[in-house]
Amino acid sequence: MGDPQLRELRSALTTASDLATALTSAPTRQGADQLVDVLRQALTAASSLGAETGPTGCALHPHGAVDPLHGDPEDPLPPGYGKCLLCNDRRRRADAHHPHVRPHARPHPRWRRRLNA
Repeated sequence: MGDPQLRELRSALTTASDLATALTSAPTRQGADQLVDVLRQALTAASSLGAETGPTGCALHPHGAVDPLHGDPEDPLPPGYGKCLLCNDRRRRADAHHPHVRPHARPHPRWRRRLNA
């Protein structure tokens, strides 16, 4: 959140306050439209204050490492993967080892007897 962004927001809010105070009991369409434009500028300025999420765009790891495969046309990331390497690594590990499947499942001993008999 930088000083120019705060200055822009404060300026837009001050202007909107001045315009709202100057409105009469029967405002004109031009006065109302002018107030709406200034309020939109204030909203845009306020929205830009929280836009700094870092290079990853991740809420959990805003300044983490960017996944080197992000944007790679030859080896694209699966749908739903973002730019954050830490989150993508967690997703890859979860996809590789499904929690309900044992990685080295061996047949039950009774099954061997049935096959050999």
